[in-house]
Amino acid sequence: MAMDYVETSKKIIEGVGGADNIASATHCMTRLRLVLNDESKANDAKVNKIKGVKSVIKQGGQYQVVIGNEVSNLFKEFEKLGKFSGEGKSSAAPKVKGNPVQRLFGFVAGCMTPMLPAMLGAGMLKVVLTLLTTFCGMDATGSTYTLIYAFADAFFMFLPIFLGMTIAKKMGGNPMLFMLVGAALCYPNLGALMSGENLGKFLGMDCTYLFGLPVICATYTSSVLPMLLMAPVMKWAEDFGDRVSPNVLKAFLKPLIFIIICIPCALYVLGPIGNVAGNLLSNVFTVMYDTAPWLTVGVLSAAMPFIVMTGMHYALIPLFMNNIATLGYDVIVLVTMFCSNLAQGGASLGVAVKSKEAETKSEGIACGISAIVAGVTEPAMYGINLRFMKPMIGAVIAAGIGGLFTGITGVKGYTMGGSPSILSLITFIGGEKPMHGVIFGAIAAAIILALSFGISFVLFKDPPKDEAEEGADGADAADKKPLAKEVMVSAPLTGQLVDLGAVPDEVFASGALGEGIAIMPSIGKVVAPCDGTISATMDTNHAVGITTPEGAELLIHVGLDTVALGGKHFSCKVSQGQAVKKGDLLIKFDMNAIKEEGYQLYTPILVTNSDDFVSIKVVNAGAVNAGDELLSIQ
Repeated sequence: MAMDYVETSKKIIEGVGGADNIASATHCMTRLRLVLNDESKANDAKVNKIKGVKSVIKQGGQYQVVIGNEVSNLFKEFEKLGKFSGEGKSSAAPKVKGNPVQRLFGFVAGCMTPMLPAMLGAGMLKVVLTLLTTFCGMDATGSTYTLIYAFADAFFMFLPIFLGMTIAKKMGGNPMLFMLVGAALCYPNLGALMSGENLGKFLGMDCTYLFGLPVICATYTSSVLPMLLMAPVMKWAEDFGDRVSPNVLKAFLKPLIFIIICIPCALYVLGPIGNVAGNLLSNVFTVMYDTAPWLTVGVLSAAMPFIVMTGMHYALIPLFMNNIATLGYDVIVLVTMFCSNLAQGGASLGVAVKSKEAETKSEGIACGISAIVAGVTEPAMYGINLRFMKPMIGAVIAAGIGGLFTGITGVKGYTMGGSPSILSLITFIGGEKPMHGVIFGAIAAAIILALSFGISFVLFKDPPKDEAEEGADGADAADKKPLAKEVMVSAPLTGQLVDLGAVPDEVFASGALGEGIAIMPSIGKVVAPCDGTISATMDTNHAVGITTPEGAELLIHVGLDTVALGGKHFSCKVSQGQAVKKGDLLIKFDMNAIKEEGYQLYTPILVTNSDDFVSIKVVNAGAVNAGDELLSIQ
């Protein structure tokens, strides 16, 4: 059955705590990547149960919802419902939680992921060019080859510029200013100067001079590390320029200050450091690969599923880009993921053939084909292999053995050609023996698929039906707690009642966040509608959650999109975990100021766990005063 993108999106938004709890929303090839204002509001179990969701991963400050191949179509509806604009609801960079390592890898992945479509398209064009010269006799010195190569290489040549844009979006900076630093590093005359004659020497390295100070010669086209190292400097320089520039001069003084700080810093310090670090990484990799290629590729291939689970495989892209630029080939990403992805697919197909359950067979076949042909492994990994555990053993063993074989035989990838899959064999064309990698890559693929399929087939057994049914339905039944009596919720504000469906916000109007009613307030005060405990507050002070003693979860949300005000004009009088009595003051807000900012004051009062109850009825109409009866929960 086809996925209902609208319904699935509604349930995900509800499961992660509502649209206002999502600070940033993007997607990669298989996952929704959300940054939540408060992860404690997300109900992981509820999200995991949504049909179409393979798994939930919390890593690098992101709340990742694994969907699979259909994520791009789902995101279109998700974006409409949540009214996101790609990177979130505001231009400010969301605060990322986690330890320093998580934040670092999350930052790198967040900067590299948006570039994947261009990177994959350009990489595939290079693959096409390789096929044309290898099998069709295209002249590598002719104008047709030169033009096609220019189209394919343009992205990689000017990579620092594209990276400047993604860094700016990730950090909440000005994309044009950040891209300018990348453009300076790629400027053709700079490259000519760095490789020209009459160069000096500094610390044993070639250098030229800027204001009499030595600038170490390096080539920054196709580089990644210099711009990543410049990220905090660019953000600081922009904020500093904004802070010290008078308003009347800010239009030109702020960017001038930014350039004066960032360009010299990039050329004098961080650019050379990034270049040296990149060469050092390449040398370390070369030593490892030359010393024990079988061990290097074998271990990484076996470990790759667990790297993918963390979502940090995108953080390996800088290493891949560096290897391609400096060595002309890569195995760390292209070959190890080739082995791992095929193993996931083979194990999934083993389950499909062994299982007697029609649904498991269908899922196993679809997930296996997705991994093997498209290189999209999350559906197989989370939907089949980790779900039944034993198939994952087969996948890891097969990937490791396949990696050992490709390491021993010297299989290398020479260009990015999409997510590594069986079709990636054509990206192994290159080197002194162009077809060497294709031949041994194909043998490795056969070994991996046979081993992963066979081990999975032998180890897998269908779970007993009673266990499967308990896993699917038991939790839902346990979560349902019938009320001992009716719960009466009073109006938390004075104002005019508005039917929820008439609220000009699709998420509230659709009931995605729960049933209830809205009030257009006439007084800027929110009081407790019943006795209970404050279950949630917002840093922006515009919303509050209350849980009644009977288990009803209420949300009072003042205004539409007022999260963007960042707490301005709101004052929250309670804290999470605090017990309140009916009528206690919860929030004060300046109605006139909020209206002047251009925001509407429709205030939904929702029962966010509506599915747990038999009925929720509105028992009043027209104008209400705070404290009047409003909702009856049965």
